[in-house]
Amino acid sequence: MKISEILKDGKERDVSKDELKYLMVTQQILFFKWSDGWVVIGRDEMRDQMSLYNGVDRREHQIFAHNYRFW
Repeated sequence: MKISEILKDGKERDVSKDELKYLMVTQQILFFKWSDGWVVIGRDEMRDQMSLYNGVDRREHQIFAHNYRFW
């Protein structure tokens, strides 16, 4: 899926998710279009990719806690 974005030099392009992340990290992008509209870098709230999740790990299930032996 390609994401529309506008660079600081005014060019508008469609990029992949990986390209979008790179352009954000290198601060080359002003806006990008998400499913609910345009996001303005530095103004609109975005998820922090580096923050750790502090909630309960719901993927842990009791069945995986047992020591099963496969032979």
